[in-house]
Amino acid sequence: MKIKPFLFGLIVLANNAIAGSLTQNIEAIELSSGGYIGVSVLNTETNKTWEYKGDQRFPMMSTFKTLACAKMLYDSSVGGIDKYKTTTITKEQIMPWSPVTEPLVDHMITTKKACEATMLMSDNTAANIVLNEIGGPSSLTQFLRAIGDDKTRLDRIEPELNEAKNGDKRDTTTPVAMSKTLNALLFGNTLNPQDKQTLKSWMMNNKVSDPLLRSILPSDWSIADRSGAGGFGSRGITAAVWNDKHQPIIISIYLTQTKLDMAERNQVIVEVGNAIFKEFNIN
Repeated sequence: MKIKPFLFGLIVLANNAIAGSLTQNIEAIELSSGGYIGVSVLNTETNKTWEYKGDQRFPMMSTFKTLACAKMLYDSSVGGIDKYKTTTITKEQIMPWSPVTEPLVDHMITTKKACEATMLMSDNTAANIVLNEIGGPSSLTQFLRAIGDDKTRLDRIEPELNEAKNGDKRDTTTPVAMSKTLNALLFGNTLNPQDKQTLKSWMMNNKVSDPLLRSILPSDWSIADRSGAGGFGSRGITAAVWNDKHQPIIISIYLTQTKLDMAERNQVIVEVGNAIFKEFNIN
């Protein structure tokens, strides 16, 4: 099999730079990618964060979907919305990549089921239905501010939010902010125990991120994740990993402003993940 020069370069970097620091490893991977990488690793056992460009803004892409569905669960728990309310799916609503909702045109879907489609299959039409039910992008941003995230913002809906134009602050987060927010949503007091378990279960049953961190995770570790892809060679993954001996480690990795195809972007995420796993003894 012929290996692309880019992928071969990553393999060489991964093998030769392993003795260096985590920062040096990721710097080398970033240089090879031709773009920008941002990383945050939050160890919930020590509450300490390691970061690389962790306070710089990166496009969220579909990683916003965890936040939207968390708000749906929260709103439902306090009586703001009914998660069992139904919406009729129309042909006009269907966005690119809607594997669950496209076959359901002219049928009804509950808001909770829309979140399930959003989280398990990254269904974009379902995500827009959820956003509409929780008050739109600005309402999600307000929710994030209320729980202590002063960085993450959502401004548009699918598919425009994936534009990922360089320097555009719309629909962005920082790796550090995202990891802290995921910690609050999955393991903090923002959601009640049942809703935290629902959100975690959706992420654990995610069906669209197999080529990323799941592909290198040791078999005795568990993962709950959500990925995203966008314009200008962008890719992202947010995840919590844990096992019986380790408290959750929350990882946010973002890549943008590359000319890489999807397989190459995935490989970047994998190589960054390998470096993180080695540093944090995820083995």
